[in-house]
Amino acid sequence: MPGYAGVGYIRIEMVIKGIDLLEKLYYNKQLTFAYLTCERLYPNYVHFSRKFEFGDEVILRSAIDFIYNSLLIPISPNQKDVEWHLNQVELNTPNTEDFSTILVSSALDSCTAILEALDFILDKETSRLRSISSFATDTVDMFIQYRDDLDFNSDPQFDQKIFNDPLMQREINAQEGIISYLREIDILEPMDITNLLSFQNNDDKSNIDL
Repeated sequence: MPGYAGVGYIRIEMVIKGIDLLEKLYYNKQLTFAYLTCERLYPNYVHFSRKFEFGDEVILRSAIDFIYNSLLIPISPNQKDVEWHLNQVELNTPNTEDFSTILVSSALDSCTAILEALDFILDKETSRLRSISSFATDTVDMFIQYRDDLDFNSDPQFDQKIFNDPLMQREINAQEGIISYLREIDILEPMDITNLLSFQNNDDKSNIDL
């Protein structure tokens, strides 16, 4: 997507307080953070898929449900099952060069968040949590740039405008609130996930209100 600062520029990343502490929590709490992020981003893919007749939203929904189910089972999921979902999501991931709409970036972020969460199930690499966090803020970042026609090169308040935007503040607050909740509980229960889904609920819309 030429013309947007998210591509080809080095910029200050949105700071999520506690992201380093998330990396020290139990695995199922970390996966919960990843799962909830996937849920927030999924409607962006649905919107893109339906509008541009690309991909299969059911494939992504199935992968997110698989991640959710992996949270509560006492044993690790079968590697072949994880790899199957990885392959299916990859086949339904859009190439940004094939579309002229900014919406392709949000759809791509949805896919990559799910792919990272699935890979996290396999390798437990906590660096993936930061990537998943960034996919969510990047989605909001790019959307605000497009919506407000912001110019990185000419606007000295470019970063501040994005950081202070209500959409970005909501995404940051969602991530920080989830991390804070996960840190405070001892054992993750199904009701905790229900509570967190309720906490981040946006009338079934995405993190950019799609």
